[in-house]
Amino acid sequence: MDSILLINKPSGITSHKVVEIIRKKLGVKKVGHAGTLDPLATGLLIIMLGKATKLSNTLICQSKVYEVETKLFLETDTGDITGKIIKDEKPQTFTENQVQAVISSFYNYEYWQKPPIYSAIKIKGRKLYQYARKGVPVEYPSRLVKIEKIKLLNYSSDEKKINFLVECSKGAYIRSLVKDIAEKLGTIATVSQLRRISSGNFHINQALKLEEVEKGKLNLLFW
Repeated sequence: MDSILLINKPSGITSHKVVEIIRKKLGVKKVGHAGTLDPLATGLLIIMLGKATKLSNTLICQSKVYEVETKLFLETDTGDITGKIIKDEKPQTFTENQVQAVISSFYNYEYWQKPPIYSAIKIKGRKLYQYARKGVPVEYPSRLVKIEKIKLLNYSSDEKKINFLVECSKGAYIRSLVKDIAEKLGTIATVSQLRRISSGNFHINQALKLEEVEKGKLNLLFW
């Protein structure tokens, strides 16, 4: 079964757990995914089966599109709403033009982005989140990433939320982008919802829900 399976990942489980479920259901030994989604995140997860796992590097390098919701004036240790609150600011009032200007400043923007400490990047053989969970300080480098396209979808001063659509390069972290956007606004923010819409030529509309796969439905893409 050397093929690709597109999954619409639900919130609350890891990408690794999805791989385990697929491996057990299909009885395939070699199963991998092309680009981790955080437990909070939903949307497109590319699953590679059998010899298709050889495509991993190619698929991971593709640009990805996300729908993002941010909660303003709140900062957590993980960079998303599931983390521990470490800072809570008094709300400010921004105009939509102010928010639009900051969002637009990231369009076609290449910069050195600092990844979140709660990430799977390896430093000295250990993942960053392993250092973070033990409270061990560690130095790690920024990454050169590109925000290819970005569009403001909605700004609600009453709900203290910003929604935007973004297309970004490999290595870009949305949690870091949200932090960087908030800094340009002069405040703090955290990711409250995240959904991957596409990766390269693969789109969420092609993806199956996990429960569909568990019931035997498949939509395999052969290479």
